[in-house]
Amino acid sequence: MAFLKIPGDADASPEQAVLFKHTTKLLGRVANAIRVASHSPKIAQAVVGFLVPTLREEITNNLPVRTKVLVILKTSTLNACRY
Repeated sequence: MAFLKIPGDADASPEQAVLFKHTTKLLGRVANAIRVASHSPKIAQAVVGFLVPTLREEITNNLPVRTKVLVILKTSTLNACRY
């Protein structure tokens, strides 16, 4: 069970709504990690600052997005993450 509620678009505060809007623009969706981090704007800023360059291929030019997502999936599987 989660300790913090994961805010949805409908029940987001004005600050969270802005964060969700910009995250959707940058990443195409709002990850639950960003939704949870949105309870603290400074934490959310750090999470977004990490995720955007990590997942956006045109920013890093290191690995294709498909490879990055496969690494995330494999890591989650190895750590028995059910999410």
